[in-house]
Amino acid sequence: MTADRHPLHVLEGVHTLGDLLRHHAGRTPDRPACTELDSHGVEVATLTYAELDRRVRDTAALLQQTTAPGDRAMLMLPNGIDFVVAFFACAYAGIVAVPSPSPDAIHGGKRTLGRLDGIVKDADPAVVLTTAQHAESSLVADLGGVEPIVVADVPAGLAGLWRDPGVRPEDPAFLQYTSGSTSAPKGVVLSHGNVLANAAAIAVLTDAANCPPGEHCVVSWLPIFHDMGLAQMLGALYPAGRVVLLPPMALLMRPFVWLDAVSRYRAWVSSAPNFAYELCVAKVTDEQKARLDLSGWKIALNGAEPVRYSTLTKFMDAFAGAGFSPETLRPCYGLAEAVVYISGARSPGDARCVDLDAAALEERGALVAARAGHPARQIVACGRIPANLDVRIVAAGVPASDDRVGEIWVAGDSVSSGYWRQPEATAARFGGRLADRPDAAYLQTGDLGFIADGQLFVLGRIDDLIIVDGRNHYPTDIERTVSAAHPAIAADGVAAFPSGDDGQLGIVAETARQVRVSRDADGAGVPYEEVVAAVRRAVSDEHQLHVASVTLLRPGGLPRTTSGKVQRKRSRDLLPDGGAKAW
Repeated sequence: MTADRHPLHVLEGVHTLGDLLRHHAGRTPDRPACTELDSHGVEVATLTYAELDRRVRDTAALLQQTTAPGDRAMLMLPNGIDFVVAFFACAYAGIVAVPSPSPDAIHGGKRTLGRLDGIVKDADPAVVLTTAQHAESSLVADLGGVEPIVVADVPAGLAGLWRDPGVRPEDPAFLQYTSGSTSAPKGVVLSHGNVLANAAAIAVLTDAANCPPGEHCVVSWLPIFHDMGLAQMLGALYPAGRVVLLPPMALLMRPFVWLDAVSRYRAWVSSAPNFAYELCVAKVTDEQKARLDLSGWKIALNGAEPVRYSTLTKFMDAFAGAGFSPETLRPCYGLAEAVVYISGARSPGDARCVDLDAAALEERGALVAARAGHPARQIVACGRIPANLDVRIVAAGVPASDDRVGEIWVAGDSVSSGYWRQPEATAARFGGRLADRPDAAYLQTGDLGFIADGQLFVLGRIDDLIIVDGRNHYPTDIERTVSAAHPAIAADGVAAFPSGDDGQLGIVAETARQVRVSRDADGAGVPYEEVVAAVRRAVSDEHQLHVASVTLLRPGGLPRTTSGKVQRKRSRDLLPDGGAKAW
């Protein structure tokens, strides 16, 4: 079975990212292109398309004085206008952007610093584009003699020196380093053609053609160096819309700030992983809800893996009084190796779920409708496929039958040519072949799923699958059970994984922010052992599995990727005592 596809929104004469900005600057010069907000939601600055184009030309001209076409430029900048300027300046100059965490976004200690060091060694940048504050930091100084350029300090008036480098659609536009949720980060090579093909598909997904001219606005708090955050920026600018950027910490500290920005700027689109919607349900007060008008919000994509149907319904119910429409929240699926977007719900009817027989799914990977009185697995549809992608479900190297689960394979215009300077990893991941289309090389996503009624359903990562007594247990199912086992456990704050070789489980869970856990029998707070016992009982009852070890962490202690996804392999390292982040 194949997924239903939808057409693309293609801009004539636009073949590179440089073409895109010059196209809009020439046709809509006075339209707002980019707005930057601070962590409280206060507007810092706005650039029109003409102003953005001038700043980009100035910066590109400076880059052309110190770099050669094809060189790499590290972008160590926070969410904001300077990042947008730097990103497009690389395209204008013919060099390859390398979006990276800015120093003020680094809060993961030695692991995060080690990851950044790995990116620097792999990308071998010729220049780093950053802020004045960070240009003087030891982190930038340690980049091996790479000269920093402070984007905000690039002098005006250099634009006349800029020369078109003759960039082609097949040339690399940027290296997107993967988040490292299941492995060490690798640089995905994304060409100008890849990016524009994906942006054209996103424009259809977000119904940009039906938005009144000049009113297409996207509000994003997602880290802009990450694929989902970068896609929101490009998804706004491709149809000549406006992107409004917030610092990522704005959501974590004050979720209301995100929704307030959506309300004030009448955002057409604003998207987030599953946990962000959960956070808003838990933290936004009734008084704050009364100040929101979310009636203009048309597309709220939920891109976590996998999407939880309970999250969709809770968010709809919580913000219905603020004008949020049930038709707005739509699941989607993607990954950096295909820019970001692979499938998404294009209409309200696409946002649905199916209930499958849990035993058939676990034992045989079979798709059997749930029966009354038997354990069921609820799976959310992640929408339909754009016309420029071919998505297949594959088992043992051949297309899976329609009633079976398999690995999701993808080929098409948005799919990368491979990893930067890693030919073996590229061949292993991007070299899938099918007999009915021998000329196509498929990206083997590592995700399990199936296609039904024209829509893609995603079950989870193959590497995360827990196999006990021949039955496949999906960690997301167990994590959902643990989240509901006791009120002290945070929603979307659980990691489940195998513990040893004897069919047992390890669980690491964050506690809810309003909860205090005590290890002392007579101490203040919820007894630690009460929570642990509830977890073991719930998993045993629901999944017939024994939990060997449970570790409870303080709020925020669970390792996550830059997009908020739980890192199960790193979570396993916290057993048995959880380290400094444990209660």
